[in-house]
Amino acid sequence: MMSHMKLGVFGSAFDPPTLGHLDVLRQAAICHDHILLVPSAFHAFDKKPLPFSLRLQMLQCFIDEADAGCSLEVCNLEAELLEQNPGKPVYTYDLMEALTSKYKGKADVSFIRGPDNARPETWSRFYKSKEIEEKWPIFTAIERVAIRSSDVRKILESSKVADDLQQGLNMLLPSVQAFIMNNNLYQTGNL
Repeated sequence: MMSHMKLGVFGSAFDPPTLGHLDVLRQAAICHDHILLVPSAFHAFDKKPLPFSLRLQMLQCFIDEADAGCSLEVCNLEAELLEQNPGKPVYTYDLMEALTSKYKGKADVSFIRGPDNARPETWSRFYKSKEIEEKWPIFTAIERVAIRSSDVRKILESSKVADDLQQGLNMLLPSVQAFIMNNNLYQTGNL
């Protein structure tokens, strides 16, 4: 890695990674040389996503196909931090501290925030949100592609008709679609 690369950190459950995530990455790529995608290992807001290993695999499919405008890398640091404190959420502040330490002298680290987390009612729930703002630059994406993972999951979980299923899958990159279908993820009924 070159000295003082601009490194962005984009955390999410990525359950599943969608075209909405890709749009955030494309916006952030303008200001970053490299972006780490960090799936949450233990969500602070009590969400119950798919197992971490499946989300890592899905995210790898996503970045293998995503054309974001800068290099992307899946980072499983949250799982390592969780191992150090089992059963406790890994907070964004702690993740950013660990990454800043890891890349000290090699990169300028900034936080990439999607439009959902930028909402004041959501951002205020982040542990040490004010300290994050003071300590790291924050790139906040605007909402240009209104696709949420929760919407995709609802469609895939409830779809009884092939057209509905295709609508949900169209919110994803083809490689992620294939991974979901091949592993029968989110779908409760037989298709």
